[in-house]
Amino acid sequence: MKKVILSISAMLVGSLAFAQGNVSMVNQVGIANGSLVMQVGLQNDSDVLQFGFGNGALIDQDGRFNESDTNQGGFFNYADVEQDGRRNDAYIGQLGFANAAYIDQNGRRNDAVTGQLGDFNYSQTTQVGRDNSSTTLQFVVANSSNVMQDGDRNDSNVLQFGFFNDANVYQLGDDNTALTMQLGADNTSYINQYGTFNTAWTFQTGNDHMSTVNQWGLGNTSIVFQSN
Repeated sequence: MKKVILSISAMLVGSLAFAQGNVSMVNQVGIANGSLVMQVGLQNDSDVLQFGFGNGALIDQDGRFNESDTNQGGFFNYADVEQDGRRNDAYIGQLGFANAAYIDQNGRRNDAVTGQLGDFNYSQTTQVGRDNSSTTLQFVVANSSNVMQDGDRNDSNVLQFGFFNDANVYQLGDDNTALTMQLGADNTSYINQYGTFNTAWTFQTGNDHMSTVNQWGLGNTSIVFQSN
């Protein structure tokens, strides 16, 4: 009986250790692609797919139940994911030449998506707090996005299509919403929200538009539309 109990105990310990292990999957097709994955904690999950030439990925997960999914195709694209906390979720998809995407999450249940199609696009997403959500999609050439969320339940969506568009979102507080859509070339948008339940939508189509929205306080709403 003692041997049976010891055997069952060993099986349970082994199963528990397996259940709490981190998981990393890397698939590379092409030439000179590079990937570095570092996982500390329990049940973190990372998937990296690279095809093409000279793509690079750095994944650093510290905590529990964090998930990272990175897909890159083309030449010299770079992805960097830093997750510190629990149940954060990050996705980066890049196709083209020399795109760069950075996601930094510190907290719990933050969600960030970055998709870039084209060349020389750049995206930076930083999330501090809980339940923040950010989606950034950029198409064509040399678009840039910088999203900073510090608080809880903030939401940011950025869509840029064209050339040399620049979107900047800063959310400090809780339950703020920002939407930036720029179609064209050389458009620039700033949305700065300090407080709670603020909403800002910026739409710019054409070329050379500039928009700045600053919101302080509670429940403010702004809609900007510019076209030429």
